[in-house]
Amino acid sequence: MFTGLLFIVIIHVGYGQDKFDKVNDRYEFFLERINVKDTLLKNRTKYYKCGEDISGRIEYYYEKDELKLMMHIYKQGFGNNSFLENYFIQNDSLRLKTVISEEIFFNTLYKESSQGVSSTSVEKVVEITEQRMLFKEDDVPACIERRHGAILSEWDQGYFDSLAFDKGACIENKEDILYKYRLLRKAEKKLESYSNRNPKCIFHIW
Repeated sequence: MFTGLLFIVIIHVGYGQDKFDKVNDRYEFFLERINVKDTLLKNRTKYYKCGEDISGRIEYYYEKDELKLMMHIYKQGFGNNSFLENYFIQNDSLRLKTVISEEIFFNTLYKESSQGVSSTSVEKVVEITEQRMLFKEDDVPACIERRHGAILSEWDQGYFDSLAFDKGACIENKEDILYKYRLLRKAEKKLESYSNRNPKCIFHIW
């Protein structure tokens, strides 16, 4: 189960304004339209399951029957990690990819009272990392990122949203992203004959 920390947010990019502004502004505006449930936008949902360690769902958002955004939420592996990927599309081409990863781990605290009685407690800690990659024509993608970790009970989404982005090393390679992008587009074409009640592995993920 996802913790609920992975949701759509409107952010402000503090790095590379000249490169990110135009595409990023359109992307953020589109997310805002989703948040306010713009009736001009349509969406379809697809769930899949590829064994016990890979599962997720894909949200496809359209305007005038043109695909604008693919939101991919998935879990991979047997740990507590979950991921959110957004693929922003213009003129049927990928222009911006956002990946938000959520890692949950547990800290064990040991305490000893003045009477020598020891006790233990466990606190749940979450760390969120968000990275954006801008795809430029005939050029190497540029990436920015931000991250923050806190005890789950003290997590402040507003604080995370206020964090500025810094230039970062791209965590994925361009060819790998384009490969996943094509797989998700392939899944879109199979929606008509697919039942979400019995999710199957309709494609092989990376």
